[in-house]
Amino acid sequence: MSVNSRMMKATILVILAFSILSCSDSDSSTLGTISNDNSYEIINEPSYNDLISNIGEEKLALGVEEPNLAGALGRNKDSYFHVRFQVNMNSLSDYVVVSERYDALQHLMNTIQYAFDKQLAEGDFEFSPPEELLNAADYSPPVTGDLESGTAFFASSLGVALISLQNSAWFNTSQETQEIKEQLASLNPAFEKTLDYLLSKKNVLQQYDAIAPNRLLFDALAYYALGSYLSRPDAQEVAVEFIESALNLIDPQEGYFIEGGGWDSSYNGVAIKLAMELFALVDDESKKDRLNEAILSATTWQMGRIKENGEVTTEGNTRVYEGGELFLGAEKGVDYVKIVRAFYYFGTLANAQEVIDLGDKVLDFYD
Repeated sequence: MSVNSRMMKATILVILAFSILSCSDSDSSTLGTISNDNSYEIINEPSYNDLISNIGEEKLALGVEEPNLAGALGRNKDSYFHVRFQVNMNSLSDYVVVSERYDALQHLMNTIQYAFDKQLAEGDFEFSPPEELLNAADYSPPVTGDLESGTAFFASSLGVALISLQNSAWFNTSQETQEIKEQLASLNPAFEKTLDYLLSKKNVLQQYDAIAPNRLLFDALAYYALGSYLSRPDAQEVAVEFIESALNLIDPQEGYFIEGGGWDSSYNGVAIKLAMELFALVDDESKKDRLNEAILSATTWQMGRIKENGEVTTEGNTRVYEGGELFLGAEKGVDYVKIVRAFYYFGTLANAQEVIDLGDKVLDFYD
């Protein structure tokens, strides 16, 4: 189906008037920073590298998580915990591809090598929780699905980084990048092992992530991006199954991704960001059509959860709110970084500068 045909099918009127279910009368005056007369269409089909290039080097630099000297990110910086915490390598790979900086590429290579130094024989990774967590009175060991899901988080980031580098003219042709290009190629058997491990855990992930569309989309991205990089159509076919499962979790009236039986302004932002990345990668036209529709409806809803000052309201959320879910003993906060990225992506897809400006407003509030 052509872009114009998809535009006609998936055009959606953005109506940012809120029902009683969305917010109270007293709060409605602080929401709806986008005009309720706007009509958005996805009129562009950029590649992933086009999406990040349109964000630009300066803005991408703001989101980069710098690894330590060993290549560790997140909770792994204190001591290795699990490969899941390498997931933010994407912030670095995006910057590498757009900035074409060799020093940043070296850091990225370190983050990848650090992870695969912890790989086990079956393709999964070591799990070594810190002593303070093990000794906590409320500590519960991971259940079936926890570690597999964490591995999929990491693999989604790895796959997108590899595809992005593979499609970078600078990475492929510059003399200075050739040594790292060879180092990455030498890890292909290890990448294959991780993909095979995730394929062997397909049923576990389908069950564990069945009602969490953001995790289903992480799974889909892991299978599709790694499958594309390694020329594995079997993995790409599995990815399409996970995409379909996630898209079946769209609220038919309000248009958001259903999390925990209702809406969540943080997790919906994560889901639309991932959906747009899949839209940029997937070749299956029927899935692109379905992703198009979901992106339009869920992003429209997300815009309506932004206050005039750029804050993401958590009122009515099912998971992320004051007193809501915990992760490793800490209350979850709004994932504003992915929400900002989602608005930047959507601005490119729909030629909507005001949505990019809304992303800037959210970033200004939280940064």
